[in-house]
Amino acid sequence: MDNNNNYLPGSVSSAFVRLFLRTAQDYGVTPSDALDNCDIGRGVLDNTVQRVSANEFQRLMRWLIITTDDPLFGLKSARHLMPGAFGMVGYLIMSCRTGGEALRLVPRYESLIGNLGHTELNEEGNTFAISWVSTCDDDLVRPHLVEEYMATTVEYARWVTGRPEIHPIRVYLDHKSPGDTYLTAYRDIFKCEVTFDAGANKMEFSPELMSLPMHQPDPLLLKTLQEQADRMTRDLQQSDPIVVQVRSTLLAMMETSIPRRERVASRLGMSERTLQRRLLEAESSYQQILDDLRQQLAEDWLLSQNWSVSEIAARLGFTEPRSFQRRFKTWTGFSPGEFRKQRQRQSESA
Repeated sequence: MDNNNNYLPGSVSSAFVRLFLRTAQDYGVTPSDALDNCDIGRGVLDNTVQRVSANEFQRLMRWLIITTDDPLFGLKSARHLMPGAFGMVGYLIMSCRTGGEALRLVPRYESLIGNLGHTELNEEGNTFAISWVSTCDDDLVRPHLVEEYMATTVEYARWVTGRPEIHPIRVYLDHKSPGDTYLTAYRDIFKCEVTFDAGANKMEFSPELMSLPMHQPDPLLLKTLQEQADRMTRDLQQSDPIVVQVRSTLLAMMETSIPRRERVASRLGMSERTLQRRLLEAESSYQQILDDLRQQLAEDWLLSQNWSVSEIAARLGFTEPRSFQRRFKTWTGFSPGEFRKQRQRQSESA
């Protein structure tokens, strides 16, 4: 079904949106006109708007695909590839030492590009497989996103290694072939056989890809970029609507007790399974949100209340103070008592 009315969680970076707007210019489509037609702010063009919702992006893609009337629109976007299209993830990849190091970073940080799907890496005998599982629910848009992912992955691998001869052993696509007329375009990009109606979206490579050196490795810069990317990923997770909803609901309910996950789901008007799926799509979890809140409340109460450590532990749902003390030291590096004394000394000397 062609369905673009359902809620699609997550967001997409404006840099990634611009990749498709540049592609659309080849067809005479003006970027500002495309954004206006889809009711998306023009701030995407100069990055004053840094992200758009996944729903807005899917709506824009549908409009571009229909307007350009080209079944290869997604595939052809690879020719407009530049490092900026992937933002922080692109620069992380460039700074890695080997292809394997770069590929293993992608699943961890790809939400910075967009919450459109997730990458899976698998060793399969004498091949290394890269799969992409799309969360797009629009049957018109999804094949274009899949083909963009496959084509840009190959082109970017060629660019960052300085090895234009890199190609998959075979490409598998879940959707139907656009027709024999277009097959040459796939061979020109992938340099290998492409199988349609394959039941998965996957590329198989020689394991040698994992050991190929990158063109401009920079381990020190990579470490700095990873620290930034970790912070950006945490901020992104916390800003996802479902994470915000669960966090605020938990915070309200924790005034009396630590609620179970099914009670939070019920309060939000969804099943426990739906809540779990939505949080997974946002690259978060109920336990992660709960632990973050517990740490926040523990620190706040240690500084603002005269409650004992045992009382704080009980209010946070720990069965015994010792469990709370161990967890708090994991969070902060200090015991609750040490944390309270240190902050009090800092406040007195300020």
